[in-house]
Amino acid sequence: MPRPRIERVLGGYQAGSFLIDRLGAGSVVDQDLAVVLLDLRRRLIEDYGNGPAVMMLIDRAVVAYRDFLRITGWSGNLALLIEHEFFGRRGPSADFQDRQGREGRTIRGLTVEQHLARLREGLIPLAERCGRVMREALGALDMLRSAPSQAVERSKPARISVAFGPHPRR
Repeated sequence: MPRPRIERVLGGYQAGSFLIDRLGAGSVVDQDLAVVLLDLRRRLIEDYGNGPAVMMLIDRAVVAYRDFLRITGWSGNLALLIEHEFFGRRGPSADFQDRQGREGRTIRGLTVEQHLARLREGLIPLAERCGRVMREALGALDMLRSAPSQAVERSKPARISVAFGPHPRR
């Protein structure tokens, strides 16, 4: 691989653009979200350092936070649909249309029940999983910080001699 490319890719990794691009749709990602994610990443690097294991955990925490925000947004949007179904002008209604919008012959259930099931069975567990991944990554970062330095652990012990002589007079 050509050296300029390696330097460009590694520079993008250090700056965070590599991560933002890998989150999907890098050219259309929400710019405000990208700024917040890059700032969080930068601040975590300042707090924990930039060793390889630390960087992987920081990126994992940042991605989990992004996913948590995304799923929370989906849940909020679905909650609006549920509220509209319950408290809108028409109130709860049966769904008589098929996927193409044509009238169907059977009642498939209340739309609000489908929304509630999607929220309960899909989005809430996903949000909880993202929160758990984020907590685990941040906990692992704290454990790395509190662990003894590998450089110190691997170094050879030094011999220190302390001589006791006469106590100096005042």
